[in-house]
Amino acid sequence: MKKLLVLPLVLLSFCVIADERIILGAFERETTEADSTMFGVTFSAESTLNGFGARLYNFKDEGLYLGAGFSFGTGDADLCADSICVSGDASGTLFAGEIGRNLGQWTPFVGASFTSSEVEFAGESESDETWGLNAGMWVELDTFKLRGAVVNLDDEDGRAIFGGLLFQMDNNFAVGAEFGMLLDDEVDGFRFALQFGRKF
Repeated sequence: MKKLLVLPLVLLSFCVIADERIILGAFERETTEADSTMFGVTFSAESTLNGFGARLYNFKDEGLYLGAGFSFGTGDADLCADSICVSGDASGTLFAGEIGRNLGQWTPFVGASFTSSEVEFAGESESDETWGLNAGMWVELDTFKLRGAVVNLDDEDGRAIFGGLLFQMDNNFAVGAEFGMLLDDEVDGFRFALQFGRKF
């Protein structure tokens, strides 16, 4: 008889765990500016990428948290030496995944990201691919979720901080925003994403 009473309690404990999946589409914008001096000549490089992306967040009460996302952008790149400038095309792709643990209001996580970028000037192209380690935390405040993260922990040149906000409406739709900034003193880099989706 005692064994029969344990079974409903175990099943009830699984039912209490809420599974919340949020899928978002995003408009992405990224700008980068850098200056350098070589042989007495000042070089400056600027690029602006606009594109789209998607995010998937899977939250569980007192359970495992999983997140994934990607973004793709294209735009213009300008390279100037003193007063002479050359324009080109630039593109960038980002894939990221993260895993964490929901601890009530707090959800710490770690993850990894892969970035691929390409710039083309006068028929000559240069590409770069990098992997990065990320860490951050979600904080839940009623219908709001705040997000903070540091990306590329293992790369001083590409290290950046990100902050975000996720708001869930009563009709299961969700809106979000994310802002990022490079920590490199020699490069000014900013990233912004405006997100819209729904909870399932």
